Amino acid sequence: MPQPAEHFENRGQTVNVRGRQRPYLECRRIRRRDYYLLERVGSPFRESYLAFDRLAGPGGSYFLVQSLPVDKAAEQHLRVLSRLKSDAFPRVVEWDKQRHQIDVALTWTEGISLAEYLQNIRDGRRPHVEPAQALRLVNGLPHAVCHLQRRLQINHGDIQPANVIITSAPSRLQLIDFGSAWTTDWTSRRNEGDGHHRCYAAPELQTGTAGLTLASDQFSVSVLLFELLTQQLPYGGLGGKAGRSEFVARAADTLVAPSQIWSGCKQLPRSLRDRLDALVLRGLALNPNERYPDHNTWLNQWEELKALFRITPELPPIENMLTRVIGWFVRQRDTLQK
Repeated sequence: MPQPAEHFENRGQTVNVRGRQRPYLECRRIRRRDYYLLERVGSPFRESYLAFDRLAGPGGSYFLVQSLPVDKAAEQHLRVLSRLKSDAFPRVVEWDKQRHQIDVALTWTEGISLAEYLQNIRDGRRPHVEPAQALRLVNGLPHAVCHLQRRLQINHGDIQPANVIITSAPSRLQLIDFGSAWTTDWTSRRNEGDGHHRCYAAPELQTGTAGLTLASDQFSVSVLLFELLTQQLPYGGLGGKAGRSEFVARAADTLVAPSQIWSGCKQLPRSLRDRLDALVLRGLALNPNERYPDHNTWLNQWEELKALFRITPELPPIENMLTRVIGWFVRQRDTLQK
């Protein structure tokens, strides 16, 4: 039987976090473990904290601690979290239910968010992502989305750069923040959860014309790939908002293929360029019925494109260097002309 959680408010104390003293907000006991809440993180709609457990492994470990109200939404959230067992997602370590709240401790992923990664590119701290690199980086997402829906009967509902973590060791993607997710068997009783980002959420979720399906998460993944390739949002910066009534009439005219925006895509062989554009544009269709119809069709397109990139011979070193230098000058020219 779960032990009742206890809260020990901090009165100016610090905790040793891997050799460094850090102030903490409070010490929260969940079952028989003490979690030092270091800072509030994540969605403003959910009480979530970066926490530290001094006794978890050599030197202690970080965790994510969430406090949920005792209601239907929390029940839905726990149903989702309890099904996540893969390293591709955060996993529940333990949880306690009290009279007025539920405390949940989840694994913490160390790395940077895709949002921060994209901002570093815009600020010039990282080079622009090459098409092959963008595919390798995002490739885990469609597989994760299909795994969630096929094996776990879960729809995420809020795929956006802030909810995708590039882990530090090994380097891979992890999908986080399941505050808007729900299980497919609960669709009729769905609670909105934490909501979604309008630029990345599928149009049908914003207009209420359809529920969350594979097609909805497929749209969000396609927006991420488009943004990685071009440093812009599709539909002239509107993203998923393009399907709303005030924009939809002119939306079709604003969707441009990635290869028409970034010179790095234009330098690809035509066959690769066309396949890459087709993958992105079909996933970005405003009508969910015009996107890829099922898991296998969608994943096969990703795998075939990856294979084409792998078998395409790389340029000799000197030509590759010249191509990069020319690309840099082209980007500088484009910047000056804006």
